[in-house]
Amino acid sequence: MGSIKGTCMAAAVVLLLVSTTASSNATSPIPGDPSSLKPWFQANVKPYRQRKGTLDPALEAAEAKPRTIKVRQNGSGDYRTLTDAVESIPSGNTQRVIVDIGAGVYTEKIKIDKDKPFITFKGSASNKPTLTFGGTARVYGTVYSATLQVYSAYFVASNIIIKNSAPRPSGRFKEEQAVALRIGGDKAAFYNCRLIGFQDTLCDDMGRHFFKNCYIEGTVDFIFGSGKSLYLATKINVLADHGLAVITAQARHKEDDTGFSFVHCKVNGIGKGAYLGRAWTERPRVVFAYTEMSSVVDPAGWSDNLHPERDRTVSFGEYKCKGPGSNPSGRVKFSKQLTPQQVKPLISLAYIEAVQCAITVILLVSTTVSSDDKSPIPADPASLNTWFRDNVKPLASRKGTVDPALEAAEAKRRTIKVRRDGSGEFKTLKDAIKSIPTGNTERVIVDIGPGEYIEKLKIKSGKRFVTFLGSPGNMPTLSFAGTARDYGTVYSATLEVEADYFVAANIIIKNSSPRPHGKLKGEQAVALRIAGDKSAFYNCRIIGFQDTLCDDKGRHLFKDCHIEGTVDYIFGSGKSLYLGTKLQVIADANGNFITAQARHNEAEDTGFSFVHCKVEGTGSGAYLGRAWQPRPRVVFAYTTMSSVVNPEGWSNNLHPERDQTALFGEYKCDGAGANTAARAKSSKKLTPDQVAPFISLGFIEGSKWLLPPPS
Repeated sequence: MGSIKGTCMAAAVVLLLVSTTASSNATSPIPGDPSSLKPWFQANVKPYRQRKGTLDPALEAAEAKPRTIKVRQNGSGDYRTLTDAVESIPSGNTQRVIVDIGAGVYTEKIKIDKDKPFITFKGSASNKPTLTFGGTARVYGTVYSATLQVYSAYFVASNIIIKNSAPRPSGRFKEEQAVALRIGGDKAAFYNCRLIGFQDTLCDDMGRHFFKNCYIEGTVDFIFGSGKSLYLATKINVLADHGLAVITAQARHKEDDTGFSFVHCKVNGIGKGAYLGRAWTERPRVVFAYTEMSSVVDPAGWSDNLHPERDRTVSFGEYKCKGPGSNPSGRVKFSKQLTPQQVKPLISLAYIEAVQCAITVILLVSTTVSSDDKSPIPADPASLNTWFRDNVKPLASRKGTVDPALEAAEAKRRTIKVRRDGSGEFKTLKDAIKSIPTGNTERVIVDIGPGEYIEKLKIKSGKRFVTFLGSPGNMPTLSFAGTARDYGTVYSATLEVEADYFVAANIIIKNSSPRPHGKLKGEQAVALRIAGDKSAFYNCRIIGFQDTLCDDKGRHLFKDCHIEGTVDYIFGSGKSLYLGTKLQVIADANGNFITAQARHNEAEDTGFSFVHCKVEGTGSGAYLGRAWQPRPRVVFAYTTMSSVVNPEGWSNNLHPERDQTALFGEYKCDGAGANTAARAKSSKKLTPDQVAPFISLGFIEGSKWLLPPPS
């Protein structure tokens, strides 16, 4: 298996379609009696027409105008192939498209991109169509070997066989893994589907998913990934392997909210010694409840993957399972026999937020407004602040339109003061952060007094809704001299933020390490690493030399900031909008590169967009960006560029093959460095249509989480 990054998902609803308005009950526990399962499901997942006004508005709108297209191999439908049918669905699709698939074997490699939500693959229950392809990790990479890759939200499949027809791995060659299904879109459901393969059959990659009455078979790690999924009444079939047999390899890192829950399932197969799961990463979370286990299951039950230190961090649980493979007496010490209270959150629809997140306000009163993701950033810089005020309104006028967790947090905010002279609650930021509880659910404003705070700070993922607030007239400085040599590049940061909904305003964040001279390894020194989702920085100064800002992952806004450095001083896999921000280049004998965006492939929805920024500095020959990875995505629009910018603009990083895969774009920039006549082959002068997705709040889906700067 390759590396899989989980992603925080916007609150919405799995397509468990579902007054007369009836709201489904997310917290109703799945009953222990299997004969009660069907009535429970019918009571809790009601038809769409009975749930109007309680669903995600986009979903409700899509279901109101469904259409069907038929795929028939004999030519009697609209299309002969699924590939053609999927291609016919427009990007930005807003209606439910039911792809009615006729019987037969469709030998195709199929991909549904992120911008095609609301698709259903529907076969006949009595004569299921088979989607098959022989992709392997050696040819495509593990997760991209899948017969069917789904990156869009609200996908549904019913009565379908999805198979990877590659030969069974022999163990003699590398990269024989072969995925049948990769589900990387949020809010997806699978009913009565069969997933067939050997190693890595199902890549349950990211997002919330529901599998009901399905069949999944394989040998090793045949259900793996970073999804948060509920498997209900699903058969897990183990194929004896000459080496190791493992059902799950759940890829939870740190405190990510991901995991697999198997309820009323059956574990059967051939052979013996199969593990229910292994600790592929540090903190996997897998639960089996009310599940029947045959003797195919190893008495130990679970494996720490030869990492005994993970015995303390895994969450492997079982509850009221039965069958010869369920005997707890021989289980490893790091597995748990759960109590009713412990298992309760894992055996209801709330586990995948299948109902609760659907209950959103659709018809708003006249005093309620929502931010507009589609409103383009104006070309006139004088209109920028007006545009921002119009599109990022205070929470009081947007209730019911932002993320529910964020709205709840903002309703109960509190402030703690940090003052070096002892006049606040804390003298250090480190102590202030420690005081915020893990699992925090309220906005905590850390009011930071002036002065220099020489501290190495980390805000972990469990401490959401934290704001660092300084005074614009006397900004505090957070400073530390960490280097890659001592900590590793990304962990050298003065401030590391792994929590969602972080905000900083009027703060200087600095790495005070000496300027790299190019003679020693590990001289890189990060000032800020932002790895939490939905974070905003207002009027902040981020100071360093090489690798100043690690824009690591997640959606971020930087407005009215100042970022300076020498080489790759804005780098990472984030998806971020830089608005009205100054990029200061410090001349370096080893060359200057502003960005090193780390997008690897088309499936990664990441990139940097710089709008109404200024590129200034000392020296000349600075590149706007380099192709550090195969498919970087960086756009500069309405930006003033001084002569510090190299006439070529961009670098392929000595990888000429990346000239075709990099997305380096410019739109209506000005200044001495903006002349595109000598630009590198890898750059593009964008059209209005091409730049449109990059110059609105929609680039970071800001309408659901972005609030005005604190004061």
